[in-house]
Amino acid sequence: MPDEIFVGERLQLAREFRGLTQKQLGKEVAASHALISLCETGKKPAPAKDLIEACGDILGFEQRFFYEQLADRFREEECSFRHRRSMPERMKAQIRAHGTLIGMVVDRLRSLFRFPPLNLPAFPARTNEDIELAAEQSRTHWKLDLNSPILQIGRVLEHAGVIIVPHVVQSTKVDAFSRQGQTSIIFLNQTIKSTSRWVFDIAHECGHLVMHQGIHTGSSETEAAADRYASAFLLPRRAFGREFSAAPKFSWEHIFGLKRRWHVSAAAIIRRAYDLGLLGAAGYRQAYKYLSFKGWTKGEPYEPTFQPPELLATALQALGTRVELTAAALCNDLRLRPNTFQDITGIAIPTPKGKPVILFPSLA
Repeated sequence: MPDEIFVGERLQLAREFRGLTQKQLGKEVAASHALISLCETGKKPAPAKDLIEACGDILGFEQRFFYEQLADRFREEECSFRHRRSMPERMKAQIRAHGTLIGMVVDRLRSLFRFPPLNLPAFPARTNEDIELAAEQSRTHWKLDLNSPILQIGRVLEHAGVIIVPHVVQSTKVDAFSRQGQTSIIFLNQTIKSTSRWVFDIAHECGHLVMHQGIHTGSSETEAAADRYASAFLLPRRAFGREFSAAPKFSWEHIFGLKRRWHVSAAAIIRRAYDLGLLGAAGYRQAYKYLSFKGWTKGEPYEPTFQPPELLATALQALGTRVELTAAALCNDLRLRPNTFQDITGIAIPTPKGKPVILFPSLA
């Protein structure tokens, strides 16, 4: 490819997607850490063909992948992570790279399918009252009843044009991730086996998308605001307040009854009641102590049903049936190896059917 321009940013993208450092990749392809760095930063504009071919073999990308412009890379300032403090920066880079690659897939699919247009309201919020209003206005914007549970929160966001991807980096150090941009995405970590937690994680990321457009997130303030938004969005203060107060005294039977109705965790219900002044500090602490004693902080009973994300999966499954383009052709268009396409999308490339054709007769 002598007439084409090498794009070092794409090498960095592929390397980060595989979770490798420059030193680790260099070791795999018999190159120095410095040479890999020069290639990625564009200071080595024409790397040797065999070096790029070797990188493609190790990372799972066709050589031509590294010679096309990168239109929409996920940037740090566009992304929000719902994670534990111990989450390494390298993992964040890996997730952003995964998101960028998903964006490439979605961009190609948009030429074939009519995806819902992005319909995210913007309600900047600073105070708790601002956050409560932002959650209520979000419900109104999406024509959701202020007095009823949201039974399929994923579908609400997908109808608003947000792609929800259920296969993120396999680690318990990150619950969810979102990005707002040309392709807006929520990554949901379903290795954490709690459907009520998935519901809250989606609502939390929705809070970032609605309240923090153009704002760098990750601080304790923005995370607390997104938590408050999730609570207010899932448990509207007036309707929830009436139902929580309907019981003459605190009981776990009542708490789990509310959980079954509103499709949120008992922990979220207790916290919401405390935030709204329906449960005092002593009662709140006693309730959380009991949750921990029962082991419910690691997994609660009466988990709600969860509607898996549909938008991206439906489009991928329609390839080769409702449109002429097959998954294998899409994989080829994006210059990916089949195993990489599956790692990105969760969809395997079908193996060709039929017996192989014998080109030469047996010598026997």
